[in-house]
Amino acid sequence: MGDKLSGFRPPRWDLRLSSLVKRIVTPFKVGLLVLLAGVTFILFFTFLKKSKVQGETLTVFALFKDASGLGPRSRVQTAGIPVGEIANITLQGTKARVTMRVSRQVPLHTDASIAKRSESMLGDFMLDLMPGSETAPMMPEGGEIKVVYDKTGLDQTFDRLNTIASDIQEVTTSLRQVLGGEEGAGNLQSIMENMVQLSASMDRAIRDSGEKLNVVLDNLEGASSAVRDLTTSQEEDYRQIVANVRGATEDVRDVAATIKQLLGAGDGELQESVAGMKNTFQKLDRALESIESVAAKIDRGQGTLGALVGDKEVKEELTQAVSDTSAFVTRLAGVMAEVSLRSEYHWNQRGAKTYLQLKVIPKPDKYYYFEIVDDPRGFTTEETVMRLPPGSTERELQTVVTTRYNQLKFSAEYAKRYYFLTLRFGILESTGGMGANLHFLDDSLTVTVDLFEFAAANKDFPRLKAFVNYAFLGHVFLTAGIDDVLNSTLYDSDLVSGSAGSTRRLVSGRDYFFGAGLYFTDDDLKSVLGLIGLTQ
Repeated sequence: MGDKLSGFRPPRWDLRLSSLVKRIVTPFKVGLLVLLAGVTFILFFTFLKKSKVQGETLTVFALFKDASGLGPRSRVQTAGIPVGEIANITLQGTKARVTMRVSRQVPLHTDASIAKRSESMLGDFMLDLMPGSETAPMMPEGGEIKVVYDKTGLDQTFDRLNTIASDIQEVTTSLRQVLGGEEGAGNLQSIMENMVQLSASMDRAIRDSGEKLNVVLDNLEGASSAVRDLTTSQEEDYRQIVANVRGATEDVRDVAATIKQLLGAGDGELQESVAGMKNTFQKLDRALESIESVAAKIDRGQGTLGALVGDKEVKEELTQAVSDTSAFVTRLAGVMAEVSLRSEYHWNQRGAKTYLQLKVIPKPDKYYYFEIVDDPRGFTTEETVMRLPPGSTERELQTVVTTRYNQLKFSAEYAKRYYFLTLRFGILESTGGMGANLHFLDDSLTVTVDLFEFAAANKDFPRLKAFVNYAFLGHVFLTAGIDDVLNSTLYDSDLVSGSAGSTRRLVSGRDYFFGAGLYFTDDDLKSVLGLIGLTQ
């Protein structure tokens, strides 16, 4: 619940003096604000136009069939690290000539290759540069990279689909030409007539072969009679052979019984060893059968492993998927976080303003940060109220000013760093805003300027805040600055007719502050959490 103050704005005690001051001070403030904005934008575009490639560079070019998505200043990287940028793109014949500046720290050879790769889902592309083999000569100044891959995986898929569609169209065209129309119907009729003739020929052949089959059966009957006569005449010899076979089988039975007694009757170590060997051989036989079955399926291209071994495209796509997953995990593991807590004592406000900030840093040159702010000024709103009927001391239209205290504010900003300058924009203390940071002394000294509350009540100008932070001892920093520079000082008692019941709080206007804070990185937090885990 907040305090609510309402009433009329007090009239100026001297209208002429107020009008004269306003005519002089207001243009001066507007001109100062325009000059500050102009200097900020000039610095922004000056640093934005500077090349990202540091040190000496080598100028090379490559010819692309399709250079869509590429433009000047597009990145050129090797192993995921930016090593150059595109200087310009011109038309050479029917191809796009892409000229690049590459850092000489990269050993570029004449057999180098370059590939166009999608950088995001918004249609932006970048170039992946492979320096080449060490045995090849070095790339000269103005040389050409001849191995160019300018199509993405999706484009290749569409090309293959177009080829398959063309082949299917050719097959259907051939079928229509063969079977369509009167000529096709005639061809089908001829095929059916040939099949009828073939079946008639087979019927005649079977009938003609009947006599030959009877002769063959007669010959077989004669052969069986001859075999019967032979076995009858040699009956005694056959009986002797059967007796010999019976004796051999009895001997084999005796040997088998002996082996069985040796392997299965005793309780000694030999029985256990042989039984273990039997189980081992049985398991080995089953394993060999399973391996043989799996190997046969792989050779035939069945199953996932068979497709991976036999299909070159599947292997390449799987390799690319693993590479993309590894790159994503690497980027995710490289995200850093920083938590800070600071408090400022505002001199005219006679109160403390506290910030709790979380900074997420995916790359060294950009970050996102989220902030919770406890501002003693609170929220001030202004609205016009119509009172019907008005009181004896009231007007029909009245301006109601409401200030809510003890209410948290929130900030969420995106920041991009260019050398020693960081530009930010987003939500500042629950209103739209922007800001800039200047870094000195290896980021130990930071000058910050914030501009927000563009449409706040009781303010003629936006809220401009400027302060300096100095970090030392690794985790401690001091801060000092000035808040709401452009607006004149206004207390809550100035918003009410008479000061009775006012809290004498600062609602708007210039205020000076100083304070201190602490900050910790994710490595520090991991160490603290690990220490807590060890002590439990």
